[in-house]
Amino acid sequence: MTRGGTLLGYGIIVLAAVAYECWTRRRPHRATLGRLLAALATWPPTRWPLLAAWLWLGWHVFARVRWR
Repeated sequence: MTRGGTLLGYGIIVLAAVAYECWTRRRPHRATLGRLLAALATWPPTRWPLLAAWLWLGWHVFARVRWR
């Protein structure tokens, strides 16, 4: 996969997350992304996958940035 395809994929994920957040903010009875992640973090089987996802994101976004 090319770099452009990867960036396009991440862009689609970010747009979907922003669209979901906007949609849930207009309906107060819906769970926002923050509430959804907090609920998942209280359930023991999902804690390790959430930690792994956070570490993966940190490595790929922050550790690989070229500081100039």
